[in-house]
Amino acid sequence: MRLCLIFLAMSLTGCSGFFRDPVPVYVEREIPASLLKSCPEPTKGSRTEGGLAELALGWRATARCNAGKLESVGRILADKR
Repeated sequence: MRLCLIFLAMSLTGCSGFFRDPVPVYVEREIPASLLKSCPEPTKGSRTEGGLAELALGWRATARCNAGKLESVGRILADKR
């Protein structure tokens, strides 16, 4: 029985040279230049409540635009085709 275990261990370790760790392959994905540029910032308006509201809405639109671009870049990089 001991000989059987020794031969089993030898036969299992004899093939270990064939199962080497795989080499990672890096694939670069093309990201359009329009997604790499940030969205335009809103310009300051008049110093009134209406101007402050316009500025706040402008920053909101800019933040949503930048978030959309980041989401698109994330989808491009996560695509595993």
